Amino acid sequence: MINIIFAFLIFPVKQASTSMVPDFPENSISFVTPLNVMVNRGDVVLLKNKVIDPKNVFEKIWHNISIFFTAQQYDSYANKDYPDTNNQIRRVVGLPGDEIYMTDYVLYIKPQGEKHFLTEFELSKKAYNLTFVTPPVGWNGSVGVKGSFEPITLGSDEYFVLGDNRIAVSDSRLWGSVSRKDIKGKILLKYFPFNSIKFY
Repeated sequence: MINIIFAFLIFPVKQASTSMVPDFPENSISFVTPLNVMVNRGDVVLLKNKVIDPKNVFEKIWHNISIFFTAQQYDSYANKDYPDTNNQIRRVVGLPGDEIYMTDYVLYIKPQGEKHFLTEFELSKKAYNLTFVTPPVGWNGSVGVKGSFEPITLGSDEYFVLGDNRIAVSDSRLWGSVSRKDIKGKILLKYFPFNSIKFY
C-alpha cells in the first residue's frame, strides 16, 4: 500500500547535486507529486530522465517493476556515468507563449499579450534565491552555460526551466525547452534538512 501511495500520489526525491542551491542544497530531500497539477511560473519540478526508451519489452517490464517496488528511488534507465540521464529538479521560469532573454544570469520575460519585459522575480508569485558569480574580466562567454542570450519565443507546449545555481547546472540553456510530458511531478515539500522545511 505504501509503495502504491509513493508511486502514484507522492514520493521522495533526493537532490544529488548543487544545481538548485541555495534553496535546495545537495542531499536535501523533497516530496514530489506526480498528479496532473497545473505548472506555474516559479514552480520547482522533477523532470523525466533524458534517455531513449528501451528497445525491448523486457527492459520496459524491469523498469516498471523497479520503480514500483523502490518508490521510484531506483531507475533502471538512469546512468550514473551520465548525469543528464537522471531525473532532475529544475525551476519553471518560462511558460508557453513567453518571449524571454537572459542578461547576467537573470531571465527577462514578456508574457504572451504583454508589452513589456519584467524580471523572473517580478513575475513569479513564489520568492526564490539564485546562486551566481560574476565571471572574471576576460572570461570567454562561450565556455560553460550561457549567462546571456538573445530573445526567443516559447511555443504552445514549451516550458523554460533553469537551475537556481545559474553557473554549475545543465538546464534549458543547454538542452532547450521541455514539454509538459517531460515534467514528471511538482515539488510539494522540502523536508530535509529538518532545519529548512518548506512548502512549495
